Amino acid sequence: MTLAIAGFSPFPPELLLVLVASLLLWGQVHRLLLDLTTWCGEWGAFRATLALAWLLKWLPLDAWMRARLWREELYAYSALGHTETALAGARRLAVHARADGCLPCATCVVNLFINAGRYLEALDIERGWHGPPAPEVPSPERNEWAMVRFNLVEAVYNLGGWGAASARLSALEEPARAYPFLWNFFPVQRAWILAHTGRGEEALAALEHVDRQRVSRVYRSEVHFTRAAALLALGRYEEAEREARGGMKLARRVSSTRNGLFLLGRITLAAGRLEEALRFFEAGAAHPYKGQGGDGLLAWGDCLATLGRHEEAREAWRLVLVRDGQSGAASEAASRLGLHARRPAASGCPGLPEAR
Repeated sequence: MTLAIAGFSPFPPELLLVLVASLLLWGQVHRLLLDLTTWCGEWGAFRATLALAWLLKWLPLDAWMRARLWREELYAYSALGHTETALAGARRLAVHARADGCLPCATCVVNLFINAGRYLEALDIERGWHGPPAPEVPSPERNEWAMVRFNLVEAVYNLGGWGAASARLSALEEPARAYPFLWNFFPVQRAWILAHTGRGEEALAALEHVDRQRVSRVYRSEVHFTRAAALLALGRYEEAEREARGGMKLARRVSSTRNGLFLLGRITLAAGRLEEALRFFEAGAAHPYKGQGGDGLLAWGDCLATLGRHEEAREAWRLVLVRDGQSGAASEAASRLGLHARRPAASGCPGLPEAR
């Protein structure tokens, strides 16, 4: 439609094109579009994030903007379940993070590696990285370094090192206090570890310190899942199931939906409702998101074994080795398959990096 048709006949169409081009070349517009891209990701509108990222790639962005755009794009791919695309991008971003000392990029890389089940690669990020100078002085760099180390706690417990993960988290308590965003989520990580080491009451107490409204929308489901895990540890199955279902309703990332299915399977299995548990496990195993999930697949195999379906159980345990081969659950599955002795998972794991 021309401007004349629209009732703007005094203005030639070429002028509109020049105006649009000028706007797209203006740094403030770039910043606004980048903020909108981030906002879409924070609200779970990941396809919109990718659409805006595609547009912004064509614009002459500043270097720091291009790095931020790269991170937002990879987060969106990961959240949508495009794990291999996100993983390939994370490996390239890791090179940039090390070369430029970019801590937000390091945080992104750690998250993406963990989401893809590459826990050892995630831990490799901190090797040789000494963190920001003057650690006693609050600063954005200090906070970002605390975030990197906080996320690595998940890599450690996914490897099976619950004791080592707890030690790492304790070492982070003081740095986390200086970062309100992190400090609000800190009890969730602590409660998750407590719940999985049989300390359900302590886990529930820790969660009382979380302001759920201040948790990013894409992670609010995790608060519910953590409370469900604590209730499961206490044998309060009906309450645990309600919490897990509440988390499912809030799930924004495909990984959260799949994890919720596995959690419901574990709860109903513990409650003795084996056939119902089996349906949850089968839905989780068939879910498009295939990363991580070793503990859910392991429990699926255990459920099948309890039902006397031993060959199917062995297939489920083999799937743990394929989909989450670095995990502590993979060691458990290998033991069930008679491949090697089970590694102790509740304390530390030999070879895990010490808390820093």
